[in-house]
Formats: sequence, structure tokens, C-alpha cells
Amino acid sequence: MAERPAGPMIGWRPRTAWESALVADLLDRIAQHRDEDTLPRSPRGLFYDLRPNGMGHGLTYVKQPPMWCILGEHPMGDVEGKCREHRSDAGNAGPVRREDPMVVGPDQVQETLSKMRRAGLVSENDIEDRRAPSPDVPYYNTADADELAEQWIEQIRDPAIEYSPQRGQPVYLEVLVEAGGLIGRMARIAGEYGVPVYSGGGYGGLKSMMARGTRAFRRDVPTIVLQVADCDEHGRRIAHRSEVDSVAWARAYGAEPGWLSFETIALTEEQAESEGLLDEDGKAEADALSVPAMDAILREAIERYQDPDIRAENAELGVTESGRVTTLILAALNGGGGE
Repeated sequence: MAERPAGPMIGWRPRTAWESALVADLLDRIAQHRDEDTLPRSPRGLFYDLRPNGMGHGLTYVKQPPMWCILGEHPMGDVEGKCREHRSDAGNAGPVRREDPMVVGPDQVQETLSKMRRAGLVSENDIEDRRAPSPDVPYYNTADADELAEQWIEQIRDPAIEYSPQRGQPVYLEVLVEAGGLIGRMARIAGEYGVPVYSGGGYGGLKSMMARGTRAFRRDVPTIVLQVADCDEHGRRIAHRSEVDSVAWARAYGAEPGWLSFETIALTEEQAESEGLLDEDGKAEADALSVPAMDAILREAIERYQDPDIRAENAELGVTESGRVTTLILAALNGGGGE
């Protein structure tokens, strides 16, 4: 197996025809996403965006490209048990190679995009990659007294209070996605409504389910989790486990029945079938759903539960309260008691 690259790859350029075509396809598709304001996008999502024929550079995209085992004169399927030992992540390197180099799969998209990122050919801001955990970094002041005073005075002169659109709503909404690569994509829409997006991380950890139950128990209104998972048995099991374990923790903390509930909004079999996403085995990944389609599903689900008048009232109240901040602070500094 070829050794994976490490660190930057300044000056890297594709060496083969299929890789050159793949780089061109990726650059064109990312540019299209940028024009449509639908970035960031995950490597897996970009693969689905390019199926079946890319951006016209001669490649065909399939989930499992036909493979040949170089150790013998037979296709992979004839002696699968033997050849599986020699499978290569690089696609066309090592003793296993694709039958047709111009037919590529998710592995080739992932590997080539990784090289493009290391070479600076694409912006990291355009690529969804939530595999790195959020650090727990201690906070210390770095500004001196003059700088802090200037910052605080500016905030007093031009304060900005922004209330969450979820404030005062009859229910509190969260979004839970199976794949971390969907977080940024979903947050583009959910953020407009004040709805947080969490990653399930596969079957998820105990901490995440305990935290979900704790959040729900402490709220003054019921919590509904809008869940996004793959359309296969594995995805359904993950969704079910997230629901029953999170609800059990909420109940253990003292929440009433129904105080925390789940609704799977994607990817249903009906959605996958209508969008032509089902594979021969009847499976489909949520990331395969087009960005506009997923945006519409999420927006509809959120608006079904939120009152638009309450969102508008929160926005207006934020403007009103911002205008009162400077007056109240100046009155307090001058020895007054406020208004």
C-alpha cells in the first residue's frame, strides 16, 4: 500500500489522465457551489455531486469501481477472499487496480482532494471536515488596559443584542446528523432559525447522549431533535440508539414523558427513491441528497415547529434593547439608577 502523504504538498500536480480530470471536476464543482453559496461541502458529498459523469472531463463516478487483482488474471469478484487482502486505499496503486482508470469512486475523490488541500489548490473553508475534536483551551487576556477600554467603549457606543429565534417558541429544536461532514451544510440553514446542529458520530458516545438528555431536561419547553441518517439498516440502528438512549437519560434526570422526542427528517426511503439515490442493494447515504433538496427538507421541518411571529418579535426586541444599553450604562456611571 502506498504511504499516505504528510504535511503540505507545495507544487503537487496530478500525474495521470484520470487524476487530472478529477482535479478539474472538483475545482469546477467547488466553484459552482461557491456561486450558489452552498459551501462548505464534504469530500463524500462532492463525490455524490459529481455522479455519474462529473463536470464533463471524461470521468464516470460509481460507489464501487470494478477492480482487478494484479496477482492473478482474474477480476476481483472471482476470488474475493484472496484479493481482499491486497486492496489498496489509493485505488490504482499496489497489487489491486481499477479495471478502467476513468471510472472512479469515493476513495479516489477523497485521496485526490486531500492532495489538493495539501497543495493549496482548494480553500480549507470550502471543505467540510469535522473529524478533529473541539479543543478545551484555557482563556487568558491578551489585551492591555488601553485596548480593553477601547473595546468596551465601542461596545457601549454601538451595542448589539440579538435574541435567538428559538426564544419563546413552543418547542426547542436541535438537529442531529449521523455524519460530521454534514454539520456545516445543515448549519447554513439551521443557523437562520437559531437551531444548533450536532454530530452523532456514528453510534455516538455516552457523553453526547447524556448531554442531550441534560439539555432537554433543563429547558422550559419540550425538545424535538430533527435527525438525519443514512437510508440503510446501519443508519436506522444509529438513529434508534441515539433516540432511546438520549430519552432514557432525560427521563433519568426527571423529564416528563415526551419532553425529549426525535423525528427523522432524512434520509427516508421515499426521499432516496424520488431523488434516484438508491443503490442496487436499496441503500443510500444522506450526503448523496443534493444541497437544495436537503435545504428544503430542513427548512420545512423547522418552520413546521416554529412560530414566525415569535421570530420577528425576537428580532424587533433585540433592536429595542440594544438602543437602551448605552443609556443605562451612562446613567449608572454618572451615579444614577438607570431609567
